Amino acid sequence: MNIKRQLTLRFVLHSVTAGLVVLLIAACTIWWVMERMNDVRLQNNFYSVGLERLVESSQFGEDGVIFDPELLEQVRKNNGWLQSLNEEGEVEKSYNTPSDVPKQYAPGELIAYWQGQKEFPYGLYLWIQEKNGVLYTLLYGVPKNLEPLLKTLMKSSPSYSEGRLQLPEGLADRMYAKKGYVQLIDSSGAELASFNRPSSVPDHYNVQELALRSEYGDRYGYDISSAYDEDTSLTWVIGLPLNANIYSAQEFFISAETRIIWTGAAIMLIATLIIFALLSLLNAHRFGGPMLHMLAWLDSLGKSSFKEPADRKGQPRSRMKSGKWRRRYRVFGDVMLSIDKLSDSLQREQETRRQTEILREEWISGITHDLKTPLSSIKGYAHLLAEAEYEWSPLEVRKFSAIMLEKSAHIDTLISDLAISYRIRNGITPPLTEEIELNGWLANALDQAAANPAYGEGRIIYQAAPKEIRVHLYTPWLERIVNNLTANALLHNSPDTKLTVTLTGDMGKGMMIHFSDNGQGMDQRTVSNLFERYYRGGNTSASTDGSGLGLAVSKGLTEAMGGRIVVKSGLGKGTSIWLIWS
Repeated sequence: MNIKRQLTLRFVLHSVTAGLVVLLIAACTIWWVMERMNDVRLQNNFYSVGLERLVESSQFGEDGVIFDPELLEQVRKNNGWLQSLNEEGEVEKSYNTPSDVPKQYAPGELIAYWQGQKEFPYGLYLWIQEKNGVLYTLLYGVPKNLEPLLKTLMKSSPSYSEGRLQLPEGLADRMYAKKGYVQLIDSSGAELASFNRPSSVPDHYNVQELALRSEYGDRYGYDISSAYDEDTSLTWVIGLPLNANIYSAQEFFISAETRIIWTGAAIMLIATLIIFALLSLLNAHRFGGPMLHMLAWLDSLGKSSFKEPADRKGQPRSRMKSGKWRRRYRVFGDVMLSIDKLSDSLQREQETRRQTEILREEWISGITHDLKTPLSSIKGYAHLLAEAEYEWSPLEVRKFSAIMLEKSAHIDTLISDLAISYRIRNGITPPLTEEIELNGWLANALDQAAANPAYGEGRIIYQAAPKEIRVHLYTPWLERIVNNLTANALLHNSPDTKLTVTLTGDMGKGMMIHFSDNGQGMDQRTVSNLFERYYRGGNTSASTDGSGLGLAVSKGLTEAMGGRIVVKSGLGKGTSIWLIWS
């Protein structure tokens, strides 16, 4: 799998995982909001919600019906009480029931209490439901808070002035303690005066507004009760908060349901942000770290530092002690291997360049010496010939002139090799070629080479091809190659070394010229650098005459004519060089 697919798969997997986690958070948040909403409904409207849930969650045990303990605890929190009645009106189960509540009810008595026809200190709620063939009758009671306060208020006949009600001291303290309020409104619904009215309670009512607030107090956060005075056409309104957490009159009123929704939304938003922050940190660690590491490595390559950046222990950051990739670097394995190969290549290139510079300096030093030596001879003999004090014989003049010509030819060879080596480096093509019969041409070229007195007699052996071979080659270049290879074999080996030149090939199928000597041979380092422009083998004690470019020139000219050159040698095994055209 390539790096593109791996990265795509990783990012898609992370995104899908993050999406699933967000969905899970949303589901948990919705569940939490619904549970809190049910708690609020249980707290504010236990008579309409809790009683049904009590019946649905009930079970039968050895001692009779068993109710959910959490719902019973909510009854206590609401300061209420609960009774379970049988068909005869007897109390079978009770919870948190005060002593002034009856333990048995006659049918008419229960209805009179429930409908308010008979005085009872508690507000009653009746729930009748059948479950599994059993008829449940639950009686839920809560203390009457508003009616006693309203009766006390009406009896005290409080005064008012400038929109403020003056309540008796005891009643005022009770209203402050309960965070309740009192309003006096006229026949049109406008407020004449009020006591401790919160800002969320209106100062003007129409018929629908007062009816809705009286019937559905849980929607507004206050349980209210009102009394109409027929003599004055005024209406007294008294209200108490449905729970102890209701805000005071100076605070902005927010319902419990709204707070739950906003809290759930905030929790989901914060959790989502945390998830994406963690995902970002994970991606930064899993992907950003390796990328920064690779950039640092590339930067070090630009500064000629080829080793992979290491940690404090000197261990490469991308690998474990065993040499395996660390987990977060595995996806970038191909890239890391490419950088590693690039590092090795640059390191080898730098080493090659360093060796080349050393060879170049050595070659420049040698070529300078090689140029100065014949120039010194030429200059010395020229001074001798120009000296007026001596009269040289014609024989001596010819001798001096011959030496000067020989040294001049050596300088010319050096300059020619230098020029052609740079032409080869820049790319040259042979001039117009001519067709030659290679057997005869090569025999003649070797005869001319053998005439060099520096080689000695009988050291070149030529083995011609059995058939005539006609080729199109540029003969001056081929002659230069033959002379260079011959000189390399005969001048850099002992005087008894023999050079065998063998020609093989067929018309139209290619041909090969094999130069083989039985000299001292070369080590592998010399063989690998034999055709370098600035390299001279140092494994022999042979003459150092020459430019040091002969073999490099031979290789370049052979390749320029469409051939190739191959060398094989070993210390004490001689040297073989093949010129191959196929």
